Amino acid sequence: MNLMDGRKMGKYRIERKFIKKPIPKYALEVSGYYHNRFPIKSLTKEEAKEEMDIIERYLNNFVYIVRNSKNILGVTHKIERTDNRITVYTLYDTPIITFWIEEEKEDE
Repeated sequence: MNLMDGRKMGKYRIERKFIKKPIPKYALEVSGYYHNRFPIKSLTKEEAKEEMDIIERYLNNFVYIVRNSKNILGVTHKIERTDNRITVYTLYDTPIITFWIEEEKEDE
């Protein structure tokens, strides 16, 4: 048990969910990056926020190909960030994929 100022430190993980069906190919590619980068493990709140910063930078710079044309996700889509959530939307405000910080539950 980790103690900090008399409180137990929480452990967090980053989750993701596809919202739009069918799932666009670029969302699967982004998810592949997510899966390789973030094996399931416990993170502190600060580490989880740093990982979310990395995901946000990756999403903004992600290059995908449509009809032999290279596109940058941060230009062609809206990427919305709150304190603990990132959602990628189409230009028509349809959510595609979301990442969020989730607190791990302790086994009782």
